[in-house]
Amino acid sequence: MILPMTLWATEVIQDEVSNAHTKVFYYGVESINTYPVEPTVGLPTGWNSNPGFVESDKWIPAVQFLNPPLEYLVPSTFPLFKEGNAQWISYSSNGMGPAVIPADGTREVYLYRKTFKVPAVAYNVSAEVAIASDNYGWLYLNGTGVLEPEDDTENDRNFFSPPSTASISPKLLACDNVLAAEVQDGCGDCNPDVVTTNIANGPTAAIFALKLDYELPDVVWQPPVTNLDSGRKNGSTLPLKFRFYTQDGKLIKQPQQVYLAVHEGRFPDPENESDELGKIVAEWNLGNSVRNIRFSKGNGQYIANFQTNKMDLNDGTYTAVVHDGCTGEALGSTEFELVGKKKEKDPKPPKPKK
Repeated sequence: MILPMTLWATEVIQDEVSNAHTKVFYYGVESINTYPVEPTVGLPTGWNSNPGFVESDKWIPAVQFLNPPLEYLVPSTFPLFKEGNAQWISYSSNGMGPAVIPADGTREVYLYRKTFKVPAVAYNVSAEVAIASDNYGWLYLNGTGVLEPEDDTENDRNFFSPPSTASISPKLLACDNVLAAEVQDGCGDCNPDVVTTNIANGPTAAIFALKLDYELPDVVWQPPVTNLDSGRKNGSTLPLKFRFYTQDGKLIKQPQQVYLAVHEGRFPDPENESDELGKIVAEWNLGNSVRNIRFSKGNGQYIANFQTNKMDLNDGTYTAVVHDGCTGEALGSTEFELVGKKKEKDPKPPKPKK
């Protein structure tokens, strides 16, 4: 697996948007066709809250429904959509593009969802969301509604132009997340003050975006691996020590969800996409025993014992890497040489029998 090469990033912008990786599902007809429009009752449990929700074969990849040939569904110039390369998705009950058009204007229900991860060590997190839809749309993050139609006085495209936007609490985020939208297409006789006869539906479509802005901490290694003249004898125990600092130099004294691994060879070249970390020869998770990474609240230091004396390792270059506990992303690394492996003694010949 090729890991992301975000090392010592001052700031990270992560965009999660409607695109080819979104899954779409035609749920059916909204039986309560009243106004103001409300989210549908009885949708599949977990569709908008559970990242591990089991999607049936009716959940179709949106790649075949992007930017359909409808005049108004052009790539959006709205900043939150444009910066993250969000794309319009139009999907019908027969899976062939724009929605079918019931003559009586009965509202149809379409569901959209995609999953994503956020690094466990991310801090100073801010988040913005936006959605536009035809006709009515609701946006959810991990089951919490974060956007809904703003103007309930209009019966058509009240959630279309301009898009609805909001800043949201980073507390809604977890390691594994799901961003989901419900869209209802059509109006019918939903607002007697505006519509006096049934009106056939037009096309349906949705576009949405979540923009995350956060920082990742620096990994600062401690002696002995930082001492160039320190011997790293193959066949001894090498302490691996590090601390986390914020980008403004503040020591982080709360334990972070990370793991530590020693890989064979050097760290990959970020300019070479095919370059990968070598095989893991040792790995540690947070804990209290000598087999874990131990954390000291007093000085914010992590320590793991690389017991090469209990391993059959060749002399050569190794790389210790701190990985994020959610994404597996490499947060920081240090390279060192193991030298002086004891040569195996030739077995003694058997003594001659008397």
